[in-house]
Amino acid sequence: MKAESGTKKEKIRRAVMIISAVGIVLSAAYLVYDLVWTPYHIKKINASFESDESFDTSQAISENTEDKAPPVQEKYADFKTKYPDFAGKLIAKELEMDFPVVQYTDNEYYLKYTIDKVRDKHGALFVDYRNNLAELDRNTIIYGHNMGDGTQFGQLNMFKKLNYYKNCPVITFNTIYKDYKWKVFAAFLINTKAEDDNNHVFNYLQTDFKSDEAFDAYYKEALRRSYFITSVDVTPQDKILTMSTCSLAFEDSRFVVLARLVRDGESEEVDTSAAYENPNQEFPQAVYDKK
Repeated sequence: MKAESGTKKEKIRRAVMIISAVGIVLSAAYLVYDLVWTPYHIKKINASFESDESFDTSQAISENTEDKAPPVQEKYADFKTKYPDFAGKLIAKELEMDFPVVQYTDNEYYLKYTIDKVRDKHGALFVDYRNNLAELDRNTIIYGHNMGDGTQFGQLNMFKKLNYYKNCPVITFNTIYKDYKWKVFAAFLINTKAEDDNNHVFNYLQTDFKSDEAFDAYYKEALRRSYFITSVDVTPQDKILTMSTCSLAFEDSRFVVLARLVRDGESEEVDTSAAYENPNQEFPQAVYDKK
């Protein structure tokens, strides 16, 4: 009986060892997938978009003509053919950002899928489904995850520091229809739940404004919340670009960067020497509560 009991214990011990070993292997495999393969996959995709060379453009341009939309730029026609949701490129070389941007029929799909339709937590940078890229709205909005591996909007946090803003005061967001330059004028932390800021949520995700006064109120609130003040002026006649990503400041918080379109005939240069840190920056109440 004792020998039989010892045999059972040995079998249990071996089973536990095998299960533990399998668990270790699976955990290691997941870490390799999560920390090595997926960032590599995203960076490989992004690198494939760094070339603006055009290939066979006939299919993309033909389809676009039928839709009575502006023709797709030749340099982006091949990308549009290969990735139907491709909408343009976001470029900030100083922050090592040179990424494709997509647009879908909702604001959920590309939170979980890459541009090549692979389910992945990195998702993709995507334009708000409400935006019209053929004729820019007053506010064009781009969303993306805040990834610690430097992909997607992981570098956007650099705009919290004045010196990084001064190094990159102008970014490029080209649509498949036209190239555009944008001057950054604000960067701020925002809540998405009313209880995190005395029952107030700043609606920064407006694609249009009911009046010039509403636009002006939006602009002034963004400046109050901004980490820095710049020399870039903004009027109700301007069009702006909003880049929004998640933040770890508190639950469901967001970090937002705003830029305005370079006007026709205006210099792309920005006097960054006139920029300074906002001495009276306004944060959501949740930030003060954590201190």
